[in-house]
Amino acid sequence: MSWIKKLNPFKKDEEAPAAGGAPSVPGMPGMPSLPPELANDPKAKGMMGAFLRKWKDPAFVKQLRTLAAHMQREGVNVKDMNAVKAWLEKNQEAIERGDFKEEPPKSGETYVKTGPEVGRNDPCHCGSGKKFKKCHGA
Repeated sequence: MSWIKKLNPFKKDEEAPAAGGAPSVPGMPGMPSLPPELANDPKAKGMMGAFLRKWKDPAFVKQLRTLAAHMQREGVNVKDMNAVKAWLEKNQEAIERGDFKEEPPKSGETYVKTGPEVGRNDPCHCGSGKKFKKCHGA
């Protein structure tokens, strides 16, 4: 079974529970079970619950998106965990002060046409002799 099928929240789980009897991640059906060292530790379970509750908070997710936008603007590869950690350590004081605010969205840019608009029934620009809709318009 592929891992994608395990993550489908709409599919009912008809299989036997995971080996070892370890519970699955609370609040996330279909996720693999917790490792044994975390499954029996009440402090780890509490931290996992707090983490999942935090991810459901829209304000927290908005903060993450704002920080990710600032990282990308500064050229940080957000897929590289070491680069993200370095950026967070460098800007830790500014983050704690709340200096990174969401910028207002830019006003839409005006689109200026550079040439005549090609109609569906006009001959194709590639020179095939077909109508645009049959050639490059599909």
